[in-house]
Amino acid sequence: MNDLDILDLLSDGEPVTLEDGERILTDGQSSDQLFVLVSGALVVERHGVRVVQMDAPGSIVGEVGLLLDQPAGADVIAVGPTVVRRIDGLDELLEHSPEFMAHLARTLARRLFQVTSYLTDLEVQFADSGTTLGLVPTVLQEIMDGSGQELDVGSEREPDSPY
Repeated sequence: MNDLDILDLLSDGEPVTLEDGERILTDGQSSDQLFVLVSGALVVERHGVRVVQMDAPGSIVGEVGLLLDQPAGADVIAVGPTVVRRIDGLDELLEHSPEFMAHLARTLARRLFQVTSYLTDLEVQFADSGTTLGLVPTVLQEIMDGSGQELDVGSEREPDSPY
């Protein structure tokens, strides 16, 4: 099942037309909805920094907050005219659609693989730099330990960071 197959599978989702700059998810706010991109583009921003722009039909946003039962961890904003399908009831969808569950699991696994690969590359490149990038092994360990604990990576602007 690919991203376009997801659009067919979720054809009952309510289409929502967005204008340029319109938010569908706001960092720190809870949402009980998942969104699937039909056309246009969405940008994911965290603290005003662009993380990724999604323009592939079938791309999914909002799944992490729903799966972890926590508020959105980023802003998701339309870039130009955009259409998404709003999906309510993720638990029911997962229960009744093993195809969607498998697709979502593969999507999340692919994202995790890409992030850990990138962090590993950073670790190799900056291991002896003496900067905060030297913390990459600690962050990787926290991500991969599977403890289920919430990861708070902090930042140089956050003096009480656990790292």
